[in-house]
Amino acid sequence: MQSDEMDREIEIAIVRSFGWSIIDFEAALFQKFLVVSASTSLMTEDMFRKHLKNMQAKGYVAPVEFQGKRAWKRLVIETDIDEPALTPEEVKEFIEKARDRMTEKKGHMEPSGEKVVSESKALAETIIRFLERGIAERHPMKKRIGEPKLIDHVEAMQRALAESKEKFLRYVHDHIPGVYKDMESILDSKGEEALLLSLRVIESGHRAYPPQ
Repeated sequence: MQSDEMDREIEIAIVRSFGWSIIDFEAALFQKFLVVSASTSLMTEDMFRKHLKNMQAKGYVAPVEFQGKRAWKRLVIETDIDEPALTPEEVKEFIEKARDRMTEKKGHMEPSGEKVVSESKALAETIIRFLERGIAERHPMKKRIGEPKLIDHVEAMQRALAESKEKFLRYVHDHIPGVYKDMESILDSKGEEALLLSLRVIESGHRAYPPQ
């Protein structure tokens, strides 16, 4: 395997090692990496840290101080770095296909940017109401430390949906079963892109979240 391909495989394994977490301690992340990537289990902590530094330069991860310990924040999902670089011929073919699609769409009315944002905000409000109800049903008593907050579920659903529709529905079924039918209905009627955009609207803070 060429060096670039090996580096990409290692980077994917590191991102995969975060699991559902956004932030993880470097020492814990290294141990998880050894489990996830048995083929490179001979890697030392210094080598692992060097890969993290390279990933930082690429914008994949960022160093953070967490509880006084060295930690890393994941900035991408696995699929963001899973695709190999395109060859010049593939780039040319991609551009030509994109130009053809634009020609086919010419003359058709497309939703304005303001309309898309407005619809996304409205859908985001609906999703928040569903989640508030679903979380209350699952945890009727006062929330205990360690239980996911609404925004935690939003971030997890966003990551799952970015990977696949199936992973999204599986997450909802396993963690917020009370809203499974509602979220499935939104997914079927609005589509993956609209739902993902609405989840991003929520995550970006277009609404102040009440304490959970």
